[in-house]
Parts: sequence; structure tokens; C-alpha cells
Amino acid sequence: MTQIDLPAFDREWTRFESWLRSNSPADQATLRRPAGRERLTELESRLGFDLHPELKALLEQHDGAAEPVAIPGSRRVLPAGAFLPSGHRLSGVDDIVMMYDVLVDVGEDNIEADLWEEDALAVNLHRCVPFALPNDGGLAFIDHRPGPSYGHVYEMGIGSGDLDGTLWATSLTEFFRALANALEAGAAFLYYWPAPYDDESGHHCLEWEIHP
Repeated sequence: MTQIDLPAFDREWTRFESWLRSNSPADQATLRRPAGRERLTELESRLGFDLHPELKALLEQHDGAAEPVAIPGSRRVLPAGAFLPSGHRLSGVDDIVMMYDVLVDVGEDNIEADLWEEDALAVNLHRCVPFALPNDGGLAFIDHRPGPSYGHVYEMGIGSGDLDGTLWATSLTEFFRALANALEAGAAFLYYWPAPYDDESGHHCLEWEIHP
């Protein structure tokens, strides 16, 4: 099992959020207040296992990111808050509960299909916890299975039938470190490149473009 260094997680998350605050304040402003201890306890009770310490630390910072709202004085909506690759938005406790149920159902369907080995990710989704959602039906989640993959960060396009999953990082710490490195250097995270979305109002937010 990967060693967990929560101070390192706090540093990398702070780097990432600081970049948003300085360069994309509309995105940073969507971050909600911390999830309370009682809500996290209820979430763990619903899951039937403990949250990975890094995911718990993330929720203790912010209970996800709010949906976009109309620009003041305009009917247009700025797509702020979807600042992770593929337009993923950090999930709060309520979204995690909802999408965990979806993951469990998909995993059960995969088990019934009998197409995967018993240690495949696709048939162990009941041990995975979503932490971010895009607009296209996929999701990003953290592997909670005991063993070498514990804490790994995956993205899976469930709506597209991509059930093998794409490994984004071996931990949330590594994920936010890689994102912060990419943003500070203007470089790529995997095949995602940071790009600003500029609205005619002068507001802007972070998007990621795909370049194979």
C-alpha cells in the first residue's frame, strides 16, 4: 500500500488552489465550504468503508465545487468550476453518494457480463469512490481496494463504454502536483494542455485542451 503523506497533499492542493486564486478567480470562487465531520461520517457509513485519507482531506478543504451561475448583469453563464481535465468538477458529498450508487450498478452489470478477470477495475467499482464529474457521463474516482492500487486516481468514460479506465495518478497528491506543475510551466498533464476560456465580459476560467 502506498505511503500516505497528508502534509504533502496539503502542500500540493494549496499550490493548485493558489494558482486558481491568482489566475482564475472565477474558478476558485466556486469551491464550497468544507464538508463537516458529521457529513463525512455519514458518507463513510453509506459506503461501508473508510474514505481514503487524501479524499477526506480534500473534502475537509471543500465540499466540491458549485455549479456555474449567470455572470452579474448578464444572462450568460460562465463555465467556472469545471477546472479539472475533461471538464471535471470536484464533487461534494451529495454527488459522491449519487455517483457511487451508479458505480456499484455498473460494476454489478460488468460482473454479470463475465468478461473481466476478478481483479479487473471494471468489476471492482464498488470499492471505488468518485470525486469529480464532467458533463459527458464519465467520472473520476479513487481506488479504495487494499493493495498496490489503493489511492490511485482513475478517469472512466462510463457513458462511452470505456470501462478499463485511464490512470491519472497514483494518488491525489500526485494528481494535484502534476496539475500544479503543468499550470505553473504552461505544460501538459498527460495529453491535456491548460487553456483559458475568455468571456466577452472579461471573466475567464480554466479549461484543458486535448492534444494527443
